[in-house]
Amino acid sequence: MYGVRWIMCGMIFLGCICNFMLRINIDFAIVQMIVSNTTETSSTVTQYAWTPQEKSWILGSFFYGYILLQIPGGRLAERYGTKPVLGWSMFMAALISMSIPLLASLSPWAVVLARILQGLVSSPTFPSLSPFTIKWTPRNERAKFVSISQSGGTIGPVITYPLCGIIMDAFGWDKVFYTTATIALVWCILWYLLVTDDPKNHRWICAEEVELIQEGRKGQQTLLELNASAQNEKVEPPLWDLVYRIFRTPSVWVTMSCDFAYCWGLYAILVLGPTFIDEVIVEDGANKFTKNALLTVMPFIATSICCQAFGIVSDLILTKKMLTPLNNQKLFVTCTMIPPAIGVLLMGYNTGDPIVAIVWITIGFAFNGALGAGHIQNILIQAPNRAGTLMGISNGFGNVSGALTPLLCTYLVYNSGLDAVVGWRLFFASATVFYVLAWLAFILFATDRQQDFDTYYTDIRGKSKENEEMEILPVKV
Repeated sequence: MYGVRWIMCGMIFLGCICNFMLRINIDFAIVQMIVSNTTETSSTVTQYAWTPQEKSWILGSFFYGYILLQIPGGRLAERYGTKPVLGWSMFMAALISMSIPLLASLSPWAVVLARILQGLVSSPTFPSLSPFTIKWTPRNERAKFVSISQSGGTIGPVITYPLCGIIMDAFGWDKVFYTTATIALVWCILWYLLVTDDPKNHRWICAEEVELIQEGRKGQQTLLELNASAQNEKVEPPLWDLVYRIFRTPSVWVTMSCDFAYCWGLYAILVLGPTFIDEVIVEDGANKFTKNALLTVMPFIATSICCQAFGIVSDLILTKKMLTPLNNQKLFVTCTMIPPAIGVLLMGYNTGDPIVAIVWITIGFAFNGALGAGHIQNILIQAPNRAGTLMGISNGFGNVSGALTPLLCTYLVYNSGLDAVVGWRLFFASATVFYVLAWLAFILFATDRQQDFDTYYTDIRGKSKENEEMEILPVKV
């Protein structure tokens, strides 16, 4: 009876899978694209003699574009809706992915430019989801909705890497880009056919479900709804002014640090993991790329399974009032940060036993599934009206790590003069440091107060005074 919002959840889930397919397909395909000492030269597949530095630029280039439109992307979704923003973002990213094989034949720097552009058009994806989540979910289902829908980002590698391995073993790396882009284009068609930004406008939804959603989110309007209800009765601040006020808010830096640490650990395994396994773990032989893929995705399989459980447990804790919302978030931030910090460190020190190394990182990353019940929920509490903008800032800052991890890895493993295994250990230890620092920041300084910037210029009469006649209270989730 109350199922349409879960169709929306499913579409976001599939969209996150497609987003990661387009984002990471080259992270695995590049193992076969480049002639190296650990990858057998193929007479049937085109390979390039790119240097480790060129490879690191290719792996990190996506994030140079990805961080640029995080804030505008979230803001656009707040003002015009998630449906057009996310739909066009995915469509353009898919077309760019199809062009990669041609561009690779021209120059590695052509691939770098294409990946920067692909990151640019992909950057609104996750910031655009926060306004959609607030519109489609009652508060008591929000952690579960976020955990399920955004777990597509975790399941994306679980599907993409084995698919890439099978395709590369059978047909070669270029087919990886054509296949993943086609899947994303199919999703775009379904997205435009099945999704609406406003629950009331969906042709399949019943009155009971609309009432359930509206009752469950009383007191939380998105900017799109405020614009529709107030029209000319209020004045919206310019984006630069709003961003300035957000950056002046200390609690925002807490969530930004969590995003940076989470992304650093994620990309250490997601982007550099296939190379680590190719050079240190897997030996040459039949179906080498399929074996690499299966080992690489083990941590993400664990995360995908556990994230559903963490979302359910979080909603149960809040429903039964066993913890306050903030303490609940601190519990799940601890799960998100501390076990992965231990797992990634121990993986680097067990390279002599590949099975043990993979087991450690798999156990650690299983707890990464708590992300949706941790600091992501804190973003929704701090800024229910401008969650897209805040998510854009936090996610953009976090994804700076995606540009930095390949550069640090290249230096430590190839250019520092250290033994390669020692370089890998130091690289993974950097993730441990960031995890622990972010955890401490959240435990000590996180807040459950709706922030002043979230109600700045949202009062009626277009007055420029901040929060006039508005009381800012902790938001109960």
